[in-house]
Amino acid sequence: MKAALIFSLILCVPFLIFSQEDESVKPNFIALYTLGESWDMEKQPSEQLYFEEHSGFLSKLRKEKHIVLGARYSDTGMLILKADNLEAAQTILYQDIALQKKLFNVTVYPFNAFYKGCIE
Repeated sequence: MKAALIFSLILCVPFLIFSQEDESVKPNFIALYTLGESWDMEKQPSEQLYFEEHSGFLSKLRKEKHIVLGARYSDTGMLILKADNLEAAQTILYQDIALQKKLFNVTVYPFNAFYKGCIE
């Protein structure tokens, strides 16, 4: 009887360990960027005030592994980033002087992928 109980526990332990969610995995958020009121339509992106700083800021976020994916479609920029929660994602992004100076607007939403894949 004792051996059967020990055997049952040994079988169940891996399921208990691997069935728990990994709390160290941060959720994803999607940030959608549009042109802000400070954007000068007469200038190229590289000529815009704060654009160089914006690029440097995004580079820093990539190195810190906050940014999972970045893309552009139509007139909208898009980032998928990792953060502890929605407020933390917004706080991270609003450190960008280009947002503070209204070169861009950003809206942030929780992002839950229903089909996981890869982009190469």
